[in-house]
Amino acid sequence: MVVSESGFTELADTFLIFCRSRGLAKRTIETYGCALQSLGGFLRDQTKGEVPTKHHLRAYTDHLLDRRLSRSTISIQLRAIRVFCNWLEREGLVEVNPFIGVDIPRLPRSLPRSLDSRQIAKLVAACRRNTWAGIRNHTMVLTFIDTGVRLSELIDLDLADISPGDWGIRVRHGKGDKERHVFMGRKLHRAMREWLSARGVSVAEDALFISRNGTRLDKRNVQRILQRIADRAGLQDVPVSPHRLRHSFAVQYIRNGGDPFSLQRILGHSNASTTSIYVNVAGKGLREAHAKASPVDRLEDR
Repeated sequence: MVVSESGFTELADTFLIFCRSRGLAKRTIETYGCALQSLGGFLRDQTKGEVPTKHHLRAYTDHLLDRRLSRSTISIQLRAIRVFCNWLEREGLVEVNPFIGVDIPRLPRSLPRSLDSRQIAKLVAACRRNTWAGIRNHTMVLTFIDTGVRLSELIDLDLADISPGDWGIRVRHGKGDKERHVFMGRKLHRAMREWLSARGVSVAEDALFISRNGTRLDKRNVQRILQRIADRAGLQDVPVSPHRLRHSFAVQYIRNGGDPFSLQRILGHSNASTTSIYVNVAGKGLREAHAKASPVDRLEDR
């Protein structure tokens, strides 16, 4: 199928409208838009505005590699284009999916960095709990470490999402806008009840974590608070971020005997391979767990 340059643009615009109608995240739609705009420019120069074939997309991949872009950037762009091509096929706009036969350059698999148990203990101990803000900050840190929620998920939590009775937290705006439930351990549960008492319910804002002015905390607020606590804990040389705390939760969860399948559900991963990297990071702890739980070693000597 061949269309004019404006025809390709119209297809891309229609695809983005479709994405918005499906409620995809704003950042995801922006990524798709940027990738298609770049591809459109390439097609305009190379193919007079044709809907891409696999040969065009292979040439475009080479074009991206020639620009010395990072493999991560190239991967993001090509994955966005693959979603677009899948949509073209589903809508009957192409007879053959043009992305079939196109390879996405593989990324070197880097293991996530996390805090060890000693560093986590220092971070928690550095939370000052003798003030209103200190109680809030202590609870936020424990929420990151005990549930593995993302920064965006934490600031989106409302009072109605907390269920102290069943020790649950409802995460309504996970990645891909999927909802899931996570649970509080004993110490987080106690801290959460303390924070709910200190916070009060008279504030108009529904947010769980609020500022002194009664407004919902934003990402920059939380990042600054976390950095101050990390500095106070003497962790200046260890980058401490919400994402690293999420990794730290996952690694410690596996090392403490949690299984990868439940971890996948807690983290909200759609693909088990994403969760499996934490099994590699926690390898030493798994060996120790196996030594304790080995079915053969636990057999009675006969």
